[in-house]
Amino acid sequence: MTDQQNQNAPTLNAPNDDPLKRAGYKDLSLVSLVPKWSGRDSAPPIQEFFDTIDGSAAIGNWTQADMKQVCALKLTDAARALYSATPELRNPNTTWQDFKSRFLQKFPRRMVYTIPFLPAVHGAPKENGNRAGISR
Repeated sequence: MTDQQNQNAPTLNAPNDDPLKRAGYKDLSLVSLVPKWSGRDSAPPIQEFFDTIDGSAAIGNWTQADMKQVCALKLTDAARALYSATPELRNPNTTWQDFKSRFLQKFPRRMVYTIPFLPAVHGAPKENGNRAGISR
């Protein structure tokens, strides 16, 4: 092979080679990785939902239109009601970022407060091995 042919040959692990994208290949089978999202208090944070779509889209070579459509297909309950009641979300000129922003405004991140588990005062071991309030 001549040097000219060698330069034109595709190389593995080339600096600008993006292994996650294949020109002309769209993998919509990754839709199955995206969970349904309801918008209820018990639902995971919406950002996790969008991160799953964004990650699947990067691997599957999806367009913005694909991401919006997958998102719409996976919405249920209050989230689906918002989508149905907001015509601009179905507008083809709406960007994926604008689409996500609308949902992030309506379903802001919920703060989850946890109380760390602390042993009861009477159940905590003392230095000598006895429990508080218990004598031998």
